[in-house]
Amino acid sequence: MKKNALLFLFTALVFACSGSDDSNTNDVEVNLLLGTWIGEDVEYSGTTSFDYFGTTFETPFTGEAYDVDYTLTFTENPNEFTSEGSYSLEVTTNFLGETITENSEDLEFMGSGLWSQDGNQLITTESGVTTIFTIEELTETSLILSNTQTEEFTENDIDYTTTINIEMTFIKE
Repeated sequence: MKKNALLFLFTALVFACSGSDDSNTNDVEVNLLLGTWIGEDVEYSGTTSFDYFGTTFETPFTGEAYDVDYTLTFTENPNEFTSEGSYSLEVTTNFLGETITENSEDLEFMGSGLWSQDGNQLITTESGVTTIFTIEELTETSLILSNTQTEEFTENDIDYTTTINIEMTFIKE
């Protein structure tokens, strides 16, 4: 009987000590997110598709940032984010074998609002709009966020669908 009691206590102790505490891991990741991050790069890719007289056209595009000059700051209690600065973007589209390049300058980066983290998801809310980013990388010095959005719009009686993939790279200030 004494051996069974000792075996039970030993087994209970082993299982109690071997469990992982996921909340500590999430706290560490959230703590890594806090502070000011300097924007290094923004890359876009995606497609725009539309039907024109029964024919579907799909145009791929890529975008590369330049003149990147923005920061993104995360605070806690309350969980708020703010961004300052801008970037410019060169977008290259291929349509019917023709390459078209357009530049957009001084684009505002994000804005400000509330944030939360759920695993590898960063959820931001700005002016009532919620956006979910995937945290691709989060270390003490590096942050990479990605997001995919699909937008539908009509222009000149033609319905368009655009899928935009974005990846943003930051370093810690």
